[in-house]
Amino acid sequence: MSGSRRARLCPGYRSVIGITSRTGFLDPGYLPLALAVRISGGRPRRLRAGAAEVAVFHGLIIGGGSDIFPGLFRRGARRNYRYDHYRDAMEVALLRHAESERIPVLGICRGAQLLNVVHGGSLHISIEKAFSGVRYPRGRFRRALLRRLVRIHPESRLGRILARPRGFVNSLHQQAIDEVGAGLRVTARELNGVIQAVEHQDYDFRIGVQFHPELMLYRRAFRRLFRSLVHAADTRRCGLV
Repeated sequence: MSGSRRARLCPGYRSVIGITSRTGFLDPGYLPLALAVRISGGRPRRLRAGAAEVAVFHGLIIGGGSDIFPGLFRRGARRNYRYDHYRDAMEVALLRHAESERIPVLGICRGAQLLNVVHGGSLHISIEKAFSGVRYPRGRFRRALLRRLVRIHPESRLGRILARPRGFVNSLHQQAIDEVGAGLRVTARELNGVIQAVEHQDYDFRIGVQFHPELMLYRRAFRRLFRSLVHAADTRRCGLV
């Protein structure tokens, strides 16, 4: 549906997309996500762990960040690792709220993992230990430049949005989905088997991607992913389903 038609049917149609971020005031990871939402026609709103305000949103992005506390999926915690328990609790509550209200959700990296955990799945604590031949360069900048080939299920929602059966994605993660949660199906994998995307079969838009599409907005396919989220939020908010 075109923007002009949405505007006629739903005045003030610029839907609010909530974007979660870590506890504290500064989170550089929020900025590229906010840009992706804004250029896709949505209005970004930061959802900060520990904030007192209650935010209204029509679509939800669970962003990347620190590792999820392993106790949420029945695994032992790493020693000397600083988990963000406030963020974990906030995002679990937001995902359950979005599930009950059928609010469109896009989980990115940590967000895809948490989406899986909320549906009863588990994670590999270390990809390098779980999969043979998986190695990552040292340093966050060098890892941001790394690209991995993934195969995408063409009949999945993600496959239809990206409109390609395979492609190269970035690879900033140290953990990955292990046991897949109830109702979710795997829609993209690396050639070595690492899961790169899942989506819920009973919802119009409840997708998790292990990579960071907001850092690859120069590619049309990933801009379509954010536009599709905003469109799903518009559709639900305006009662155009």
